[in-house]
Parts: sequence; structure tokens; C-alpha cells
Amino acid sequence: MLRNILVICVLTVLGMCPIMAQTIKPAKKVLIRYATAHVGNGERIDNALFGFQGNEIILLADGNKSRVNVLDYDSIIDAEGKHIYPGFIVMDSRLGLVEIGAVRATHDYDETGDFTPNVRTLPAFNTESKVIATVKTNGVLMGQIAPSGGVLSGSSSCMHFDGENWQDAKVRADEGVYLNWPNGYRYKGWWAEPGEAKSNDKYAERRKEIVAFFEDARAYSLDSNQAEKNLRFESMRGLFNGKKRLYIRADWAKDIIDAVLFYRESGVKNMAIVGGAEAHLVTTELTENSVPVVIDRVHKLPSHLDDPLDQPFKLASQLVAAGVEVSFATSGDMEAMISRNLPFQVGTAVFHGLEYEKAIQAITLNPAKLMGIDSKYGTIESGKRATFFISEGDALDISTNNISTIFIEGNVVDLENHQIQLYEKFKN
Repeated sequence: MLRNILVICVLTVLGMCPIMAQTIKPAKKVLIRYATAHVGNGERIDNALFGFQGNEIILLADGNKSRVNVLDYDSIIDAEGKHIYPGFIVMDSRLGLVEIGAVRATHDYDETGDFTPNVRTLPAFNTESKVIATVKTNGVLMGQIAPSGGVLSGSSSCMHFDGENWQDAKVRADEGVYLNWPNGYRYKGWWAEPGEAKSNDKYAERRKEIVAFFEDARAYSLDSNQAEKNLRFESMRGLFNGKKRLYIRADWAKDIIDAVLFYRESGVKNMAIVGGAEAHLVTTELTENSVPVVIDRVHKLPSHLDDPLDQPFKLASQLVAAGVEVSFATSGDMEAMISRNLPFQVGTAVFHGLEYEKAIQAITLNPAKLMGIDSKYGTIESGKRATFFISEGDALDISTNNISTIFIEGNVVDLENHQIQLYEKFKN
């Protein structure tokens, strides 16, 4: 009897196989036409033909010069008067690592200890964060999730913002290591009432500790088959073979120069400055050593009392004019929440001299290059991943940014979030 039941079950499953096979269909081909495409590499196409299938972009062309057979596409979207952008990428972010700034228990970005390069943000990334949903509706679809605290904070990873879990959201794991460079000067007071500067007596001691740690890590990396694994040094091995980038947080001109000198002597292959409030004063050192800068914030007060009020707004245009490659972060108080304002902060930089398409490149292709994912992300060129959005107007202008459609990895993303829900609930 049992044998007969098993035979019937097997035959039933086998009989279903052809039916199941018939229901599997290839991914639909979608064509978007008539929109203005901001490619992400500095180019703009006013009447674009843009097509994708599944998670891959298959077409980007100028509609004034090219023609396509619309019968080849399953869906056609007419987007006249609208704009297509690659998904914006925020650097040095705590998104997914903090939920409520005032509640310490929701913070997962600062580990105990000074030298913890082996601490990884990747498995700590919370895809269920309500904060992430609010940044997507402004076009921020990807981010470099980075730790903070200590001297060597840990390893950062690149994530997209449409995963069921951190494994789904992963774009590139452990692509960089963050180092907080010691300040040569300490400032009294606070942001509203800045005080006088005072030399940091422990600067030389801190720098010596960093140099010694990197020398040990470099020596360790020379042997690929260590008998005893050192987790801290293992996590830094990629810095010396070019597979990872060292991100050094530094603001003041003297500290940036010292960090660049350290980089040249350390054996590290790739490096970037994060913050760079006075980077415009040392552009020669940055360009000669091919060191890009991640500007930590645009909307902030000047660093010094005698600085022009708009100096933070002009920094990006000054660096680009000098040949320095820039990207953007939104570091500061409530950084994760303020990430949704990334396009508007960059829009302020545009108003103060940064060329528009260069600004788009600074939050798309440039960060993708920093993290080594530019072969698949950062622009909306053919062959790359279908991670982009459509805006009714200029996405960098707070008055016209009105995103109507989002695709991440070719999947349509829901624009709903708790802020929109609360607005609908209480608007009357």
C-alpha cells in the first residue's frame, strides 16, 4: 500500500514538471522614452531611449539619433518632461546601523576598543529599518555602510536598499577600512559658540601607534599562509594588495597632509580622505597622490570664525576645479536620518559653482569607483544593473524633486514609508 502511494506521488510530481516549466517566463523588456537621462558619467541625453530587462540595462541611446522597434518590448513608458537618474549613493553612512539617535540600544556602529578593523558592518545591517525607506523616496538607493569610533573603526560594505536581509542587500562586502586620523588641534566650545584652537599634545603619540599597527599588519600580509590567524591583520590584508581602500577621516589641512604622507609610506594601495573641511588648501598634495575626497556634509557652518559663510557650500566646486575627485556623505548629528537630504545638499553645491552633471557623477559613478563596483553600478549605461529612478523634475532641487518610480536591481520599489503615512493621516 505504501509503495503504491509513493509511486502515485512521484508520478504526480513528474506530471507537474511540464506545467511548471511552461509557467516560467523570461524577464520582461521595458522601454522608457522621451525622458532626460542623466547618465552619471558627466553626460546628459535630452531625448533618451532607455531599456532594461530583468536586472540589466540593455539600451541607452539618443532618441534624436537612434530608432528602436517598440514591438521588441513588453512594456513602454512615456516619460516626456521627466528625468532618469542612476540611484544616488551616500558614502560613510550609518543607515541600517542606527534607528533612533537618542536610544543607545539602537546603535550598532561603534565597537569597544581603538584598533578594531575586523569589525564588520555587513552582518549588522538592518534591512527592516524604517529610516531606509525614507531615503529611497529621495533617490538615495545605495550606500556605503561604515562604522565609527576608536582609531581603526572597522570594515565598511556597500549595500543597496531593497533587500529582505543583509545577504540580499549586499553589493560588495568589506570593501574598505575606516581610520580616524588624530586631530593636530583641539577646539574648545561647541558648534554654536566655537572656541579657541589648542595644540593636541598627544598627536605624535597617536600617530606613532597608527604607524606601528600598520607596519605589523603589512608584515603579516606578506605571508599568505599564516599558521595562526590574526583577525585584525587578516581584515587589513586587502589594503596592501589593492582589494580594499583605506578611508581616513581628517578635516584640517595639516592633518590631511600628514595622512597623505602616512599613506605613501604605509604600503596601502588605495586611499581616500573623508571630511576634508580644509581640503581646498592642499589640492596639490591630493592630486599628486591621486587621493579623492568624500565631503562629509555641505549644510554646515564654516570651520573657522574668519571663514566665508558659504565656504562649506563652495568646497566641492573648488576641489573639482583643482582636479580632485569628490563624493558626498551626510555625516553629523542624526546622520542616518539626514541621508535623505543628500540630493539637496549636493544641489546647494551646484548653486555655488559645481557643474550639474559633475554633481550627479559625485553621487553615482564616483562613489561606485571608490568602492570598486563601477563595472555594474554608478551609471545607467547598457550592461549595468537596473538601479535607477524617475523624477518628475530636477532631483537636486527640493522644490521639484518628486520621484514617481524607483527600480533597484530591476525590481519596482514601493515608495511608501512611515513619514508619508503620517502625513496622510494628519494632513487634515
